[in-house]
Formats: sequence, structure tokens, C-alpha cells
Amino acid sequence: MACQICGKPSGFYPLCNNCFKLRDEGKLDKCEECGKWIYKGKLCSCGKSKTVVKEAPKSESESSELKCIICGENSNGKHFCYNCYQKYKGRSVDIRITHCTDVEILDEYGNLTIKTDDGRRVRSRAEALISNWLFKEKIRSIYERTLYYEEDGESKTLHPDFYLPDYDVYIEYNELTNKPYLKKRDYVLKIYEQLGKKVIVMNDQDLNDIEACLKPKLRLN
Repeated sequence: MACQICGKPSGFYPLCNNCFKLRDEGKLDKCEECGKWIYKGKLCSCGKSKTVVKEAPKSESESSELKCIICGENSNGKHFCYNCYQKYKGRSVDIRITHCTDVEILDEYGNLTIKTDDGRRVRSRAEALISNWLFKEKIRSIYERTLYYEEDGESKTLHPDFYLPDYDVYIEYNELTNKPYLKKRDYVLKIYEQLGKKVIVMNDQDLNDIEACLKPKLRLN
């Protein structure tokens, strides 16, 4: 959606951030004929009226009931609050709403496009190969099970590629070998170590023979 005043992208909103500020400063109002936002005292593009009326302010109790469907924060009558809109406007997010109250984010990246043999969807062909091998071997696995940890007094999360509940071990697939990626990998592995969690790290070479890679580490005959 484009801003009704300046024409810049505004997402789900009729005004962009800058023009919302103009509205808050009392420089904008709505055409009483078509409801479009215009500069105060200017003729509306509909050509019918330059008379403007202000929206009746919502009471505190009404505003408090208008919540973001993702995080539950006040959203001023929109589907998303400003923070969630800024976070997810460039990608899709899959959520599950239970009993019209409980919201769970199922996928905040929106690229679960590859279907595996057991019917679930993963993000890459490499992950599909690993998932299919686990399914063939009848090894239970949970895809991207959230792992919580604390850092500098803040609660954070990891999303491991696979968790094998019967072995209490995680599997992480690392594809890239550039320095920033390897630095991030080492950082993640330290988190596993601090949490006392077992993790198997796989790379492209391991995909050539997944059985040879995983069976010894899982102590399978």
C-alpha cells in the first residue's frame, strides 16, 4: 500500500511513518466524502469536498483491546504493531492461533518449501536429505525445535535443524565456509556446550554418505 499523502510505501497503513507524524501534529485530516487523508484545508483528489473531519479518538478501554495478532501489544486498531510490522514486512510469517487467544509462531522466515518423505516441509534440499534418511531409519526427529538460553541477562533462542528425542542429540547442518559463517557456527557451538547439549555438525561432504556420518555417532548397528 502507498501512503495517501506522499506516495511512499506504507505497508498495511494508509500513511507512512513520516505522514503519521504530520497527522499527530494536526496537519492532516480526512475528507468527509471519501475518507482519504489530505492536508488540512486542501481540496481532496475526489473533487467533492475540502471539508475535513477528525476521527473520534478511541477511549483508553477501546484502545487497550486492539492488540497485535503476533505479539499482543497495542496496535492502534491494526493487525500488527509497529515493531512486528517492521520485523516481518519483508517476509511471510506462519502463526497458529488457538482459542482466539494463544498465538504461536510456526515459521517466521516463510521459506518452508521442500516436502520430505514424512510429509513435513524444510528449508533446503540438504535438510530434506537428512530428514528422509532419519525417516527411513525410523529415527524420530523434531525440526527446528526451539532451544532457549540466556545471554547478558536476556532470553534468546536457537532453532536447531533437527532434535532427536530418543538420543537427546541435536543435528546442525553447516553449508557455508566463509569466515563470518564459521564464526557464527563456533558461537552457536559454544552455546550448545554451555547448555550441556550434544550436537552433531554435518557439512556437504557428509551428505554424500549420511549413513556413514550418523550411524557411528548415534551408535547404530
